[in-house]
Amino acid sequence: MADSKELKVAIIGGAGFMGSAHSKSWALAALQTPTDVKPVKAVVVERDLDLALATAEKFGWAEAADDWKAIVDRDDIDIIDVVTPPHMHADIVCYALERGKHVFCEKPIANAREDVERIVTAARAASGVTAIGFNYRHNASIQYAAHLVASGAIGDVIQARFEYHQDDAFSDMGWRRYKAKGGSGASSDIGSHILDLAHYLVGGIAEVNASLTTVTLSDDDDSDVDDGGAFLAHFDTGALGIFSFSQKSHGNFAHIRFEIDGTEGGIGFDWNQRDVVRVFRKAADGRSQGGFVATPVAAGAPGVWFGSSSLGSGYLEPSTNLMVDFLGAIEGGDRPQGDLEHGARIQSVVDAVWKSAETRTWVAPEPFGA
Repeated sequence: MADSKELKVAIIGGAGFMGSAHSKSWALAALQTPTDVKPVKAVVVERDLDLALATAEKFGWAEAADDWKAIVDRDDIDIIDVVTPPHMHADIVCYALERGKHVFCEKPIANAREDVERIVTAARAASGVTAIGFNYRHNASIQYAAHLVASGAIGDVIQARFEYHQDDAFSDMGWRRYKAKGGSGASSDIGSHILDLAHYLVGGIAEVNASLTTVTLSDDDDSDVDDGGAFLAHFDTGALGIFSFSQKSHGNFAHIRFEIDGTEGGIGFDWNQRDVVRVFRKAADGRSQGGFVATPVAAGAPGVWFGSSSLGSGYLEPSTNLMVDFLGAIEGGDRPQGDLEHGARIQSVVDAVWKSAETRTWVAPEPFGA
């Protein structure tokens, strides 16, 4: 590992959408981190070397390569960033962890249970710090909402509703539409994001009861993964959860929303108005009156970059904040907000959703690495 405070990053599978997002976020993380460690974009790896070279030139990676094992084996590479399709994660993640690297892995952690088990075993034995790519929780408004719940501002949570709707599956989603190519369906691709938010805001999930749908749009539409669904859940606390997600929802673009009902108030959030948390606090006489108040997250709050909250935030801020959290964990030795074991916990719920939809029964998540 490098002795300097510069940490050299290699991104595996960096030519796609998430590779683009990570490339930009690593650049911003070098500017945003308050720690002494700074990420350096060292190598981008793709199976096609010409594609890797084009990606390196486009996004400012110093080198390009087509052999990920050779890059992981290099002593000067500190962080391995895995953005391949999920069915490829386990081999790369485990190989990197066994060689003492820090590992950042995109979600979902993996599709097959045996792959998740391998990753959990490797992560527990590893010296490196790990992180999973659940970026939305690092939005400043969502972090403020988590603070309100944890501080007891809305009392005990009674019910929580989470949804993620978009219309991506009306276009060509490539490998995401097929299990054999790593596709995991809307339930895991976007459903895992709202499950992560639910864990962050409310707590662990004890059981689910799910229904999934796959809609074919033509005779040659042979997708074999779900493109939407819904499920009920009971949290460990006893609170009720209601989840809905779809990639075939016309007119919706990353429509992420949640509402949390508490005994003393409530909270609402909409990603398309991401700089505001809707907050309701019960009146002193105990009556429910007055409605929600739109509360902009103040300048200086965690996750806010600029000195004026009116400037707004975008997609890259929470992604960069996640990487800054990861870098801080590397320097300080603490776990980031979401490590690979957390990714496995979320996948255990996704697995329970899949099993519930198949058996039409309530299913409890089966932990990994138990």
